[in-house]
Amino acid sequence: MSVVDWVVGLSLNYKLGIAVFAFTVLAYGVLFYLGRKWRREFEAEGVTYWSIPKEERIQQLMDDVWEPKKITFLYGLSYFANGFVRSTFSLWVPIFLLDEVGVSMGEASLFVGLMYVSWSWKMFVGLIADMFPIKWGDRYYKRKPWFAITGVLYLIGIGIMIVSDIVNAPVWTVLFPAVVSIITAGAFYDMAADSFAIDVTPPEYHARVIGGASTLGQSLGSAAATILPLWLLNVGGYKLIFTLAGVTGLTAFLFLTVKEPEVVKERSLSREAIAFTFTEWTVVVAVLIMFSRSFTVLKITAPLGGMFSFTVREVLGADISLVSTLGLVATLAGLPGSWVGGNFSDKYGHKKALVISTVAFMCAGFLWATIAPGAVTWFIVVAMISAFFERFWTGTVFAIMADSTPLAMSSTVYQMYMSWSWIGNIPSSVMIGYLLDMSLRTTALVTSSLMIVPLILGIFIKPFEAGKASDI
Repeated sequence: MSVVDWVVGLSLNYKLGIAVFAFTVLAYGVLFYLGRKWRREFEAEGVTYWSIPKEERIQQLMDDVWEPKKITFLYGLSYFANGFVRSTFSLWVPIFLLDEVGVSMGEASLFVGLMYVSWSWKMFVGLIADMFPIKWGDRYYKRKPWFAITGVLYLIGIGIMIVSDIVNAPVWTVLFPAVVSIITAGAFYDMAADSFAIDVTPPEYHARVIGGASTLGQSLGSAAATILPLWLLNVGGYKLIFTLAGVTGLTAFLFLTVKEPEVVKERSLSREAIAFTFTEWTVVVAVLIMFSRSFTVLKITAPLGGMFSFTVREVLGADISLVSTLGLVATLAGLPGSWVGGNFSDKYGHKKALVISTVAFMCAGFLWATIAPGAVTWFIVVAMISAFFERFWTGTVFAIMADSTPLAMSSTVYQMYMSWSWIGNIPSSVMIGYLLDMSLRTTALVTSSLMIVPLILGIFIKPFEAGKASDI
């Protein structure tokens, strides 16, 4: 069988994954080529980048745009919407399509595969946001216009949901546009919130805001999505569930009240920014950290990892209600991990916290190899322990990613890191599916051992911005 025949025979989800991989690699390759070419020219002319001292940049943020309580709250709120919307649609759309509408399994799978396409292209939306600041009043902004666009997309999706009979109307001409509008709005919201947070948050607060507030908010949103719809079904059915998911995204409009830094040269996309970003070893290592992260024990132990339900069924043979309950328990156990991890990282240093949390999560991962079929109590204990350390670890990883994102291209580069994480989900899902056919024990041992890869990369990375308690 030729490679072309093999690709043609794949499901749509895998074809989309290959397309995302190819375009992301191509985009990075082009930017690396241009960056290398221009960097040689700049270095020959004696031109350097990041000329403003770190202390001066931090002081500018503190004086002009840093509103710690407001920014932390809004960023956490954006990830609450992120977790609630994604979990709601991931869990309840397939059930609605199969049980209420009566479509085939193949059509439901196609629907779910297509509705998340926009999340895979966030890097390119981020590139547009970095390249084309929009005039708002008497100055140019990179982030505020995208919060307005996000809100409008949410309103469109909500409007379609409210006026339509989603049970009897054609799935692809009514429900699909409404869902895609809401989920695309979520992708834009996520991109804009990440970029804004990196633009305005001093490095000493990266773990608490970009790591801690995001993981805490996402966990709360995901937890709400596992329990609230069970009550909403009796009140207004699936229409109310999906409409409410869209309404949570309207919190994007609250970001229009925040301050945004001026689009000065250091925060503008330029040949210098490309030359001194994509050729840097820091960016290469950060990409590898996010890609390797997809192959770790995170995939099978975290409710947001993508394959937690497979693990539950492997051990307990559970139905969807038990999967939901155990997912909720694990999610709530991760909440203090987000808070503790953020504060610990900013106090003692992001790299040090990354090393400690990686080792701790690796050890928690090995505990999954000790779970015997039917061991409900031990399963819950191990799931709660690993959820705590997973949220701690994920927060430190995101803090390092923020430290490794230059100000001029914060949308492009940070979303590129996230794209590589999504790319890794394709081969890692295949690998874990193969391992689970052997046993959960084998899967836990292999994926926990693979934690050594991001650990080594984390030790050697040298971010653009050092976290507190680290050398600049």
